[in-house]
Amino acid sequence: MKNLWIILSLAGVSLFIASCDEDTFGANPYDPDTPVTVSEWPKVLSFVPERGKAGDIITITGENFATATKVAFGGRDAESFTIVDESTITAVLSAYGNSGNVAVTNHKGERSLPGFVYEWPVEPVENPNFALNGTATSTEPFSGFFTTSVNDGQPNTPWVASNNNEGEERWVMIELDMLREINMVKLTWDPNAAGTDYVLEVSENGDDFTTVYQETGWVSNGDDAGVKTIKFDAVNAKYVRLGNLFNSLTPYNMTLYEFEIYNMPPAENLAEKKPADADCEANPDSKFHITDGKLANMWQSGKDHDSHWATVDLGDAVDLDNIIISWDGGAYPKNLKISLSEDGAEYAEVYSVSDWNPEPEPREPGETVWTKVVTNAEFKEQKARYIRVDFDTPSSVWGITIYELEAYNQW
Repeated sequence: MKNLWIILSLAGVSLFIASCDEDTFGANPYDPDTPVTVSEWPKVLSFVPERGKAGDIITITGENFATATKVAFGGRDAESFTIVDESTITAVLSAYGNSGNVAVTNHKGERSLPGFVYEWPVEPVENPNFALNGTATSTEPFSGFFTTSVNDGQPNTPWVASNNNEGEERWVMIELDMLREINMVKLTWDPNAAGTDYVLEVSENGDDFTTVYQETGWVSNGDDAGVKTIKFDAVNAKYVRLGNLFNSLTPYNMTLYEFEIYNMPPAENLAEKKPADADCEANPDSKFHITDGKLANMWQSGKDHDSHWATVDLGDAVDLDNIIISWDGGAYPKNLKISLSEDGAEYAEVYSVSDWNPEPEPREPGETVWTKVVTNAEFKEQKARYIRVDFDTPSSVWGITIYELEAYNQW
């Protein structure tokens, strides 16, 4: 048995030596006649542009495109494609495209490259919110909240200030996609954690800012749901900043849900040339002046009693959220209320003021009135056909005088 082990061991040594022979060690010697195998699978290396919409042409570069049979974007076939050469394909996006991988299939199979963004068509918006395409920046938000929430179009995702320390800098800014003409900003706050004090500023270059509006002590009235609409004369702006932010009424950190920016066309005066009535008139056949669209004309109440009313019939029930009444600066009521109705029978009060003592305004270019005072009643939008104004206690010995009553849906 011992002799057999020695023999096998020697045989193993002999085999090892043979396997290490110089002529057989390593790879086979190079043979120039041996064919080289090259992959025939397609390979997508790049594509431009990286985003597109239906009908756009996407140029794809890669390898082994000569036998391509299919091109897809996000798993959906291209409308058509053209093989330019072995390494280039141009493809037309279909109306049923998708974001995701750009894939090319040839006779061997499919290969793809991720990163394509398909842009779905967007219905034109008559008065778009420019902030949606802008870039939001701010001072540091509270942990867990994000600046980008203020212009994401989502009503339940807020930016929250990191603190409410008096005197500390806080601001939120939207950089628009281009220089735009704007005239309105809409802020949606948490009603209990709003920015009560702020300055609204605009800039074309991001360095030089102009104040278009500022406020101190703003408070939600409950009906506005925390929405503050700011209108101003149209300006060109690329940067819109809400600065000097402070909540002076509650200890809560300010919470801003949406920062919207618009260029709104002038609202239509829905009351112009609509039938007007009143309890009396100092000058015969003058009631129609309440809505004739001309500040040069007026309706004046009689002086034999203090309590008066005026109404306007809009003809149809429409949505209203703003009524403006221009009174004579020396003959206005001390107390007034505005009510709306759909049927002319049941009225709901939307605005009132008592012991009113406004500052008269100088006449504007083209106006023939010497001075005027203006009631600018803003309220939650509601449908109405009839407008009724009740007023009493004249501010002077003259009969109360209305130059014009205007009605709008403009917020």
